[in-house]
Amino acid sequence: MCGIFGVLQHNSDSVPHRQLLESSARLLEHRGPDNQGIFADKAIGLVHTRLSLLDLLPRSNQPFCDQSLRYQLVYNGEIYNFRDLRTRMEKDGIQFRTTSDTEVLLQSLIHYGPRETLKNIEGMYAFALYDSRDRSLVLARDKFGMKPLYTYSDADRFIFASEIAAMRPWVPFEPDLLSISSYVQGFFGPTKGASFYRNIKIVPPGTLITVARSHEPQTETFFEMSDLWDDDLYERLNRQKTEEVVDTVDEMLLNNVRMQLVADAPVGALCSGGVDSSTVMAMAARTHGNLAIFHANVLGPESEYDAAKALADHLRLDLKIVDVNDSHFIEMMPEVTRHYGHPFLRHTNSVPFLMVSRLVSENNVKAVLSGEGSDECYFGYPNMIPNTRRLLRAARRQWPTRSIGQFIQVFRGNLPTGEPLDSTSGLGNRFELHFENDRIRSRLEQISRRRVKAADLIGLSHLSYHLRTLLHRNDCLGMAAGIEARFPFLDSSLVRVAVNLPYRYKVRFSPLTRVRKHLYLRDKWIIRKIADRYLPRHLSQRMKMGFPAQAYYRMNISPDFFRNSHVSQILELTPDQMRHLYEHSDQKMKVRLLHLDVWAHVCLYNLPDGETIARMKDNITFNSQ
Repeated sequence: MCGIFGVLQHNSDSVPHRQLLESSARLLEHRGPDNQGIFADKAIGLVHTRLSLLDLLPRSNQPFCDQSLRYQLVYNGEIYNFRDLRTRMEKDGIQFRTTSDTEVLLQSLIHYGPRETLKNIEGMYAFALYDSRDRSLVLARDKFGMKPLYTYSDADRFIFASEIAAMRPWVPFEPDLLSISSYVQGFFGPTKGASFYRNIKIVPPGTLITVARSHEPQTETFFEMSDLWDDDLYERLNRQKTEEVVDTVDEMLLNNVRMQLVADAPVGALCSGGVDSSTVMAMAARTHGNLAIFHANVLGPESEYDAAKALADHLRLDLKIVDVNDSHFIEMMPEVTRHYGHPFLRHTNSVPFLMVSRLVSENNVKAVLSGEGSDECYFGYPNMIPNTRRLLRAARRQWPTRSIGQFIQVFRGNLPTGEPLDSTSGLGNRFELHFENDRIRSRLEQISRRRVKAADLIGLSHLSYHLRTLLHRNDCLGMAAGIEARFPFLDSSLVRVAVNLPYRYKVRFSPLTRVRKHLYLRDKWIIRKIADRYLPRHLSQRMKMGFPAQAYYRMNISPDFFRNSHVSQILELTPDQMRHLYEHSDQKMKVRLLHLDVWAHVCLYNLPDGETIARMKDNITFNSQ
């Protein structure tokens, strides 16, 4: 929805420099092209750049103050249940002067306090509330990390922002060598706590921060993944008839789609061709007169254009496409990296994502529905499902007379657990995955009446680190084009149902399924069952393809690219050491080093994109597909 920035000075009553505030506003302008607002007073400066989606009038511009002028709010996101909350508050005698969710959030924070507000609001958000009487700040980030929030703190000031780049006028940018070392060794980058920049922190999802002037920030967790665990809900779902459970999830998802279509500006949908986005689109098309839909067509043998076009034809909608070719993965890499804020190698589809976001913007649409979150909730990734082909080969030798169905019953508990997390690999990323997975496991063992299975831990793990990386991609590259992504699958009530669904609703024996790794197992069974109600079966039962963006792994990167590179500067390698590193690196490592070099060029040192694009074009070719 927007970009936010703020600085609270601990030891000075001077007004923060307005030119610096304006510089931060310019660096966030892409997130909010409709309006820029600045509030500056003794020791405090707040910045807001607005993407107008609700109550488009100037009265809802931010920073947004109450009528007493005591409180100032800067807020990025959407509160989807704001109308229900407003009705409740009006019954309590609270009056409103706008029709925005911003004012609902402000009034709730004032009258009910942050903790009660965070219990009641449903949506995606990062916000900061300044109390001029106490000269204090309250900040929070949503449960799943849909909206970003970064902080910097020292003895003199506390700074927060939607993007690290907005801190550049205020903070020296230095590389965090532990994060970079971890990335080079195979980790894709932190998603909470430390960042790629020294002393700049990523606020974890579900976190509330209070900052009193001249005091250390105080943090508390108001939500963690294990909070979704509900034995009573599991038992209720387990007793219900299958059709009743399918109806429940269908109704909840449809309601979320309707709720997330609410806006005073045009809302469209992303059309990948996969079952998740296709189902969301089909639901949206039932309540939206002429839904605008968009597709990034990555040219080549794995193009999903045919599936996207088939869906558009079925729904009688006009599909708008942007073609993506190999050259885009070089020409746009610096710009994508600049918005991403760190190397984006985990999601190589980031280039087509920015291109399709721009296509959305060019068509005057400001928000898009996405199918993100379904795979994490309903087991849509191959590494969440038993590798039955391998297991079948071993089992047939041991039990030659058993049927396929009997084998599958045995395999249901034989889920992949991933690579063990050793202390050496964990040290580089400050044990982000270790702590989180251990915390989830120990919490479930404390609170659960039923046996905690591998599938439960795998599901909650994917809803943690992996989902945060996807949400970061969607936010930063959508907002780079002034586009907001919305996620109907990630309503917290629906995610709670998904987490507590019996396993048979996620993965089910299907003798017609011929997926290579999970032969005879149908993933996302309940979502496909719902999709059957809205889509033809060749779309509802289509197997997950993954975004076809493997261009980086088809690159031939010349060693000349790394002569006098930023990588050697950061890692303090001599030319001979850098050459040795290149010669003993496989393709994955060379691509990692390429991304790290481009990140340092455009993010760390803020150098022109053209220089690194020219260097890549001179030193990189592509193998044929």
